[in-house]
Amino acid sequence: MKDALYERFQKKWSQTMDLPPQTVGPLTPYYKMVTKQLKVMPLPILFLLSTALIICLFFLIGSGITFLTSLLQRGF
Repeated sequence: MKDALYERFQKKWSQTMDLPPQTVGPLTPYYKMVTKQLKVMPLPILFLLSTALIICLFFLIGSGITFLTSLLQRGF
């Protein structure tokens, strides 16, 4: 009884653990590079991305960004 159950468990376990590596087509090297850096030290990267986003929004929206932030603060 226990041997059959253990063999079934081992079979299912080997099927579960036999997953192919994740690929994202031609973007796979960039995906691996970004995820490796995000796993080690995510805060500096996220800080740079958020700063770049704020600067882009400021150039696109202009002074309307203050209206947008106050609207979002009231909503949440």
